Amino acid sequence: MTKAAALVALILLPAMLGAGLARGANTNSAVAALVMDLTGATKPPLVVHREVAPGTKIAVAPGARLSLLHYATCSIVTFSGGTVKVTEEGLEAAEAHIESRKPGPCPRTHKISLAGPGPLGGGIVSRGIPHDQSQYAEIAPDGLVVITGARSANAVTADVLDSNRMLVDRDIPIHQKSFRLGGALPPRRPYYISIHFRGRSEPVEVPISILASDAKGLLILRLE
Repeated sequence: MTKAAALVALILLPAMLGAGLARGANTNSAVAALVMDLTGATKPPLVVHREVAPGTKIAVAPGARLSLLHYATCSIVTFSGGTVKVTEEGLEAAEAHIESRKPGPCPRTHKISLAGPGPLGGGIVSRGIPHDQSQYAEIAPDGLVVITGARSANAVTADVLDSNRMLVDRDIPIHQKSFRLGGALPPRRPYYISIHFRGRSEPVEVPISILASDAKGLLILRLE
């Protein structure tokens, strides 16, 4: 191994267990990572909860810190300065610029078509395993919901409804294209998340199921 090669770290799934699944954890090959935290400037300019495409090279300004959740490896890596290359397999950077690595939530993705005739979101993609529309997106009681894609910046509030569409929680503010559930919903019961958009009279509803109280996870609602 050359000295230059030794300076570069490629963050991959530990021991590459389930390598086939890791490659398929996000079936949309147009995205590979999510910005979880950012202080300072990057090139191209990024913001918190912006998705990043594979093949993107990110220059992190001196003194800046960037934390990325890599979808396939379910890991969060924090970088301080330097250059980061995002790939479907991992995150590449000089070891000197890697501040920390830690396990992150494995994201579940629910794709929603805003062009359809009804407000209900489309199919679910969870760790690369497709489900039909009758199933629910799973999320922890205090899980984080991140809204990405078309018109995500126009999402302003969210309501939680029970299976009879009675309000359980209302007007949850959406900040940085995200919101977090309150943690009080009983597990293994169906609910709906109703998202309200600026400039759209009809909300978008997403069926969800609450996981066990100790579960961790991240639900990504991708608007298309």
